[in-house]
Amino acid sequence: MSSAENDQKFLLKSSILNIIGAVLKVSGPALNFVVARYFGKEAFGIYISTQLWVSMMSRAAVLGLDKGLTWYVPQNKLYNRVAHDGIAQSLRLGFYYALLVFAVIVVMALTGSYTIFSGLESLSSTEIILYIMSIVPWVFNLIFAGASEGNRKPQYRIFINDFAVFTFAPLFALIIYFITGDKVYSLPIGLLCANCIAVLIYMRLMPRQFPGMKWLSSEKIPKALLSFSLPIGFSEFVVAFLLRADLWMVLVLLGPEYAGVYAIMVTISNAIKTVRQNFNSILFPVVAGMEPERMKLGLPHVYSYCVSLISTIQIGIGFFIVLFPEETLMLAGKSFVQNPEVLGILLFAGLFDGSFCFTGMVLNGMGKSKFLLKLNVYSLILAVSMNLLLIPKFGLVGAAISTLSFQIFQGIWMNAELLKNGIWPYRRGLWVQFAWAIALLILFVLLNTGFEPEMWQKIAIFVVTTASLVYLVIKRAAEKPPKNV
Repeated sequence: MSSAENDQKFLLKSSILNIIGAVLKVSGPALNFVVARYFGKEAFGIYISTQLWVSMMSRAAVLGLDKGLTWYVPQNKLYNRVAHDGIAQSLRLGFYYALLVFAVIVVMALTGSYTIFSGLESLSSTEIILYIMSIVPWVFNLIFAGASEGNRKPQYRIFINDFAVFTFAPLFALIIYFITGDKVYSLPIGLLCANCIAVLIYMRLMPRQFPGMKWLSSEKIPKALLSFSLPIGFSEFVVAFLLRADLWMVLVLLGPEYAGVYAIMVTISNAIKTVRQNFNSILFPVVAGMEPERMKLGLPHVYSYCVSLISTIQIGIGFFIVLFPEETLMLAGKSFVQNPEVLGILLFAGLFDGSFCFTGMVLNGMGKSKFLLKLNVYSLILAVSMNLLLIPKFGLVGAAISTLSFQIFQGIWMNAELLKNGIWPYRRGLWVQFAWAIALLILFVLLNTGFEPEMWQKIAIFVVTTASLVYLVIKRAAEKPPKNV
């Protein structure tokens, strides 16, 4: 079987898994709506903000070794190394740095200096310590997922990191709340329990993937792995901050109540971004394994294949959000039904991200981690500046516009970098998805400028649209690679 056929087989299998995973990832965190109902807007806003803060700290502690392993593990076979080379060393280094970050935050919590993180001042030192305890298992889960993706097993990250953790966390929190009546400590304890269970699951799966793998190793981490990981690790940390900047700045500038409302909107709109993120683990190892001479011929098919599936699924979710914004927000309670137009703006930010910012995975696969670091630093400066300017003036709408702006900025610059390297990853068949996106935009504008269809008409539009998009997904998934690839 040719390398192109192997890649196509992997793309098809992984695409099916990602579609299932996207559904699970969207439906799993729906428990957050239940959390919002029982804990209230203010507590929910602080919970989501703090959870994202712990996630960002985990990104800092993992040093990019998860992404490094996704790049390094496929090359173990190529260079006749043992299949698990780099994994145990990454676990050791990640563990040390996670403990270091944990110790620093504990000292800050005990001395009260953690309040330098705006928005955390409403939490007690005990809450901060309970939240940051999740950092060690979270780092392990990132490393396990990265190694699995490099081994072409993206389903483990999809079902464990993306679905199980974010389903078990609110579930455990709600169970503790119903048993004890506690609204303070149940949320961080639920997050910790979810991450620990994920580690236990991985500890059974990893030896099956990598026979002979040791959990402890005194060997030095491979220089090539570390050299690749550190720039991308810092870049991922910046991205983690970048993706959460709007919510944190809403928390700081408008208060926890507004942050709670915006957190629900971000949770819903993340259904769009989740689809693209799930496909990262497909494109990255395929591009990393491409020889330079095959890149220009094979990449447009691989990239366009992924983007067409991503955007088609995203557009389907988008039609639901645009047609039923108030009904969607109502899941969290009447008090959360505010500024439904914000959902639309975040939706189009996600669509742009899935269609044009996916090129970041191509650049990663090409080893251009330093370029992406520079891009993300400039994007962070732009996002913070726009949030400071727009949130006080336009509120939640301003935060959403800031998110859309930096996504457009990133997409333009990343595609310009690919053109600079003589690569154009888009095929003409993507015009179909572009036409659907335009139709969605027109519908969004109509619904926000006086067009008020009956409920049965909205349902009819959604059913027809869904059927058409499902047909497109099936047709695209069955497409074979060109013979010259």
